[in-house]
Amino acid sequence: MTIPIATITTFRTAYNPFSRASRPCRLFLGMLRTPDTIPTSSPTHIDIQVKQLPRNSTESPTMTVGFKGGKELTLDVGKRGLKIGDVIEEVSRVGRALQREASLKN
Repeated sequence: MTIPIATITTFRTAYNPFSRASRPCRLFLGMLRTPDTIPTSSPTHIDIQVKQLPRNSTESPTMTVGFKGGKELTLDVGKRGLKIGDVIEEVSRVGRALQREASLKN
């Protein structure tokens, strides 16, 4: 399953890097940091904001993915017990729906 990077505009996450529940946040962040997303002039530029929580933090890891058109998807990774496959599936589902919607408008 692929991530529709062309539809993603922002990515915000807050996680404890030492927590096992934060693994999906770290892996998804690694997938988004590609050479295509680095230059700000690129049409596929993704604004990435990462907040690393302290080691002894009990706050649950969260991520918010912003899509073109203003739609946002907020995932509470820790409370829902999501794995990386679940996160990719959710983001891909929303991204494909937005791509379909844009293609129908054109």
